[in-house]
Amino acid sequence: MKTLEECVDATLARLTQKVRADFAADPKAVLRDGLGLKVRHAEHLSDQRGDGGACDGVSFLKDGVILYAPTPQSRRENFTLAHELGHWLIDQTPAIYDWLVEQPDPNQELETICDRIAQRLLLADSDIDHVLGGARVQARHVLDLYERSNASLPACAIALASRLPGLGAVLIIKPDPDLGSAAVVYASVRPDPERGWPKVYPWPGQPVPPGHPLRGIRAGASIRRRSFWAMPWGVQTDFYLDAVEVRGRWVAVLADTDLWGAEKFHPIAPREFDQRLEREVRCCGLTRSVRGYPCPKCGQIPCPDCGKCRCGRQDDELVMCAGGCFLKFRPSLLARGLCEECR
Repeated sequence: MKTLEECVDATLARLTQKVRADFAADPKAVLRDGLGLKVRHAEHLSDQRGDGGACDGVSFLKDGVILYAPTPQSRRENFTLAHELGHWLIDQTPAIYDWLVEQPDPNQELETICDRIAQRLLLADSDIDHVLGGARVQARHVLDLYERSNASLPACAIALASRLPGLGAVLIIKPDPDLGSAAVVYASVRPDPERGWPKVYPWPGQPVPPGHPLRGIRAGASIRRRSFWAMPWGVQTDFYLDAVEVRGRWVAVLADTDLWGAEKFHPIAPREFDQRLEREVRCCGLTRSVRGYPCPKCGQIPCPDCGKCRCGRQDDELVMCAGGCFLKFRPSLLARGLCEECR
């Protein structure tokens, strides 16, 4: 597997067509009757999650148990159950873990795969095609898809982020007018098809950067303009922005190009991506191409399985002197377990 979407496809291939077709109508019944999983609601999860948090559930994978926070008269629990099913499926697909360890942020990629699995289970491609109607992805399309389907707002955001032609994201923002601040409630990032994940991107829980137009809000407002995004430690880069207000929140689309003709002038802004090297690694009985940062001593990228470079493997071969000096040596340099100094 080489891409995130290939991981999603491989995971969903473990489900029968009937399970996939029936899931959106009754997720709990499919999990229990179709897959033999135990599904339990847990009220305490409602107290622990943040507002709009992406994860309202917990999976005990080896026991086949999914706990979820009940959200009566809401679609959020459908998304939670589908997301947790993603974790369960990935646990049965070892090749995905091989792919994850080669990524710059495996946990981030893991959650993204589970989100994409949830979206695919809850939304049909025909619904997405109907809402877009051949147009470029816009913020209002998220609301249109939500009204047309039985999927949650995050699932709709994921579906439309996957239809962006290049690097971008679909996000949900909750401003706090009293504090003059705002935070990302949910974000689905579409990495660049060729260069991968950028160094600057929105993610759930991040504060909206100071000076950003999404920090304030007014009912019925909309924004379409050149803007920016910044990481919490201050690194920022330009994006084009399309956003609409809905019930006190922003639904927004960020894109690296002006998809909507919002500006007449388009300056070329530098954008940094993950620049880790890709090299061949022979370790743990396998030879494979691995992307990572090389060790400054031996110049080798660590093995994705054992986490060791050439230095680490050589250190494993050393034996500690039994004479109390607490130094390690190659076995050939020890006599009766003692180094030259301790003999």
